[in-house]
Amino acid sequence: MAVKFISHVDQDEAENWFIKLTDTLEEKDVICKNIDEYTTQIEELGGEYGGDIEVQWTKSKNLNPANYQDLEEKMAVLQEKYQDEIDKISGNNKEGGFNPNE
Repeated sequence: MAVKFISHVDQDEAENWFIKLTDTLEEKDVICKNIDEYTTQIEELGGEYGGDIEVQWTKSKNLNPANYQDLEEKMAVLQEKYQDEIDKISGNNKEGGFNPNE
C-alpha cells in the first residue's frame, strides 16, 4: 500500500511560492523553495518506502495566479524529464515489455 504524501503549494510574505511536503505516515514536513529541492526531498522521503508513494496536491487559497502558473510550468518540465519512468510505472511503456492492455 502506497504511503500518502501531501504537496501543499503556498507563498511566503515576499510572495514567493514554496511547497510544503508532508509525509503523512511519519508526520514529517519539509519546506521546498524550488523544484530542485522538491525533487530531492520526494526522492529521499519516498526512498524510505521503496518509492511506493501517492502524492496529493493542494494549494493555498491566497496563492497568486503568477505563482501558480510559474509552478505549473516548472512541473510540466519536470514531468517531461521523467515521462519514461512515469510510463513504466503506469504501464504505458510502448518500448517492449509486457503490457496486458495490448
